[in-house]
Amino acid sequence: MKKNSNVVKFHRPIHFNLSIIICIIIFIYVLFHFFSYITTEKITIYEVAQGSIATNNEYTALALRQEEIVESDVSGYIYYYAKNRSRVGAKTICYAIDESGAITSKLSSKSVNATDINDEDLMTMESNISTFVNSYSDNDFYKVYTFKADLADALSQAYSNEAVNSMSQEIESAINSNEYHQYYAKAPGLIVYTIDGYEDVTTSNFTSDNLDQSKLETVNLKSESAVSAGQPIYKLITSDRWQLVLPVDQEIIDAIGDDSYIQIKFHEDNAICYAAVSYVEQAGQTYLILSLDDSVDRYANNRFLNIELILNKTKGLKIPITSITEKTFYTIPKGYFYQGADSSDLGVMIKGDSYDEFKVPTIYYESDDYYYIDGEEVAEGSKLIKADSKELYKVGSTTDVLKGVYNVNKGFTVFKQIEILYQTDDYAIIKSGTDYGISLYDHIVLQGDKVKENEIIN
Repeated sequence: MKKNSNVVKFHRPIHFNLSIIICIIIFIYVLFHFFSYITTEKITIYEVAQGSIATNNEYTALALRQEEIVESDVSGYIYYYAKNRSRVGAKTICYAIDESGAITSKLSSKSVNATDINDEDLMTMESNISTFVNSYSDNDFYKVYTFKADLADALSQAYSNEAVNSMSQEIESAINSNEYHQYYAKAPGLIVYTIDGYEDVTTSNFTSDNLDQSKLETVNLKSESAVSAGQPIYKLITSDRWQLVLPVDQEIIDAIGDDSYIQIKFHEDNAICYAAVSYVEQAGQTYLILSLDDSVDRYANNRFLNIELILNKTKGLKIPITSITEKTFYTIPKGYFYQGADSSDLGVMIKGDSYDEFKVPTIYYESDDYYYIDGEEVAEGSKLIKADSKELYKVGSTTDVLKGVYNVNKGFTVFKQIEILYQTDDYAIIKSGTDYGISLYDHIVLQGDKVKENEIIN
């Protein structure tokens, strides 16, 4: 017999834990914003600063000078008195030829105490050391070797001078016996102890091969202890005026324009100076001739010099190129703007079906004939009433595109028109003090193409 069951089964009620639900909602909210944060491109703000852009063009230039090679009259052992790149005159003893070699041998082996070096030579070396130390940079370490060579040459010359002074009587006796010949400078100038075969090259006779550094062969004349009659002894630079020659293209010629002088920078020591400009045409190639009347002694050992042409130095407000964007505006003839509705601001009268409406739109720019307005303030197709006339103008009939940046001084984006004076791949120099433009210390959006008008920037 089947028993009837009096047990009634109830479904267990579902109890919701409110705190868990709130935590889940918060978690989803945080997760959403975190995902939005990492996937949304960040907007960066840039503060407008005063600046300039210098257009630099790097070249290796051929240095040409008025140079004369001086040769020996007799054979014998040579002893140099003047140091390299020193100024010599009619009363300067440059070198001596010892026919027997007795005097030069004693001079070379003469022991000189460092304390015997005269004060003038010591002060010159001290000044050179101080100048080098104060201007030294790790980026220009290679200059250490040049400085070392120059200092060693100056010290060697100082020792030589003292040795000559200590043997003055023996030297005088050798001179009287016609065995030791002292030679004065052939002409006033700058003495150099290297030759390279370019001494007769000028701006009138140089060739393209002369600008090939691989063909340069330099000879150090001081490396020889004995010379023969007719052998080169030293080189004399007889004028402070010298030239730099370099090939240029039409772009550089256009950049120089009508300028008679341009600034150049020497990589050797970062010195900047002005040079006169002229051109020479050879075999279809234009060469720029830069004429200088100073610094010849500083670079007298260099036949080729690495330089920069500083062709443009425009000053103004400096902004990144990425800030610049373009925006299309409606152009409205100025005759449709007038003051009204108890306001001193310029506005337009929009024709309506039942009544006309006066509106004051933001003017972003003005030309001689038009004001530029945004389509979000006055809709395309709206008809404007000309002041004191029945003429109508349809908004959107004419448009124009302006270059500008988005200003965020008030926390939201406002387009500001700019006038670019000069630009490179990274920065632009824009004119300051323009109407409807930006000013020094304004804050603008770095990514100009990533925002729109009236966008709030956090």
